[in-house]
Amino acid sequence: MSGTAYLQPDTLEELQALLPSLPEKTAVLAGGTDLMPKLRARHPDYSCILSLWKIPQLRAVEEQEGWLKIGAMVTHAAAARDPRICRWFRGLSMACSHVGSQQIRNKGTLGGSLVNASPAGDIAPCVVLYHGEVELLGAGGTRRLTMDQFLSSDGRIDLKPGEILTAIWLPIDEALDSCFVKLGSRREVTIAQISLCAAWHTEDGTRTQIRAVAGAIDRRPCPFPNPQLLADQTQAEEAAQGLAQKIQEIRLQRTRPPKLKLTPAEQLYKERAAKGVVYDLLDAMEAANH
Repeated sequence: MSGTAYLQPDTLEELQALLPSLPEKTAVLAGGTDLMPKLRARHPDYSCILSLWKIPQLRAVEEQEGWLKIGAMVTHAAAARDPRICRWFRGLSMACSHVGSQQIRNKGTLGGSLVNASPAGDIAPCVVLYHGEVELLGAGGTRRLTMDQFLSSDGRIDLKPGEILTAIWLPIDEALDSCFVKLGSRREVTIAQISLCAAWHTEDGTRTQIRAVAGAIDRRPCPFPNPQLLADQTQAEEAAQGLAQKIQEIRLQRTRPPKLKLTPAEQLYKERAAKGVVYDLLDAMEAANH
């Protein structure tokens, strides 16, 4: 690492000017929670590190023409307590408050989470739920993509060489409420085995226009089957069965064996756990209405 260049622009204009000349083996330093272990292991051996920490626009949260623009360098901890995110995007606030440990939440960023594109990531399902978009900066300017455009079906991201994710845009709906739950192997510092986020309107005490997204069951977030079943607890069993069937379909359609050696019981775990996480989601939705 002794010959590694270190670049730290102060403004978006400086960042954009640097992009065309970045070497191929450039690591972007956001929160560093994924990058630092790689650097310690010296794999891969980067020739340049580009730090985004000094650019104030990337840490800003601001309302613009009916959208909330969240800078890519906003940390999970900052997002979890931001009053606008808590008000309009409660589910995202809840997801951010459950990411990793407190140390990870203090350093890890929303943009870094999306670029990492882990199937178990907590942030992508929420951005999909809200019909959000990502903003990408390249030498030729900026472009905005929906999450369907940004995340391919095989889990890869549409980030061209020399591009940086700079912001997340979420459309504001004053009447929309939402929540997030996840099932993990531990109570703290857990990686999601299944995550669910839901959004809805409330009319005369009844949840309507419900939509929901499941994470950690496929390479990218999946629509929840029959989200209208989440209107109340009376249809919980049917909703859970639908999610279990969806997970089973994904498992049976996989053409490549899992990287981990799993026992048959472990392979079926998520299908059997679907009921519990659906009930957790319904409890969270009920609590949000009170």
